[in-house]
Amino acid sequence: MSVTLRAKVAILGDRAVGKTAFTQMFHSKGKLFPKNYKLTGGMDVVVAPVPIEGTKAVVELYVCDVSGHEMFSDMMPILLENVNMVILVYDQSSRESFDKCASCLEALKAVPSNKGKAIRGVLVGNKYDLLRRRGVSVEEATRWAESRQLVFMETSALPPGKDIAAPFKWCANAFHESYEARLVQLDNAA
Repeated sequence: MSVTLRAKVAILGDRAVGKTAFTQMFHSKGKLFPKNYKLTGGMDVVVAPVPIEGTKAVVELYVCDVSGHEMFSDMMPILLENVNMVILVYDQSSRESFDKCASCLEALKAVPSNKGKAIRGVLVGNKYDLLRRRGVSVEEATRWAESRQLVFMETSALPPGKDIAAPFKWCANAFHESYEARLVQLDNAA
């Protein structure tokens, strides 16, 4: 029997860190890279089915590319309702964008529907192609992520893309694992 699960994944981070390019490159399987910067107005949503290897399950990720611009901050509580997973994105050449990830995560957890939830996810150091100007070490990013129960990964949305699908696959697999664990709990309770 096949099963389709649905998970809301928030893509959060400072403005101009490549969230939209990262999301579009994943959704288009590496074919669509925005050549010009375009401000995301509030939130863009794409749906991406991710098959879970070794099962008949598919996790449909509702990927919510949330604007990092301050003018949309009043909308955050509405946009971030009922998030299942998070991908925090920062520009590897920008210390400031890394530091912004903490406030993004706090804003997500402050939304009433997310309070008390263990929201799992990935810290993504994007723009791997700019490593010669690295602003944050791998060790520091890994420690920061692990201290918040996140996983750290590096990507580049610049074509042909580097490991763009990995954070999304991780989220889909983690969501599926949570679903399977919940089924076991329900079976044991019966």
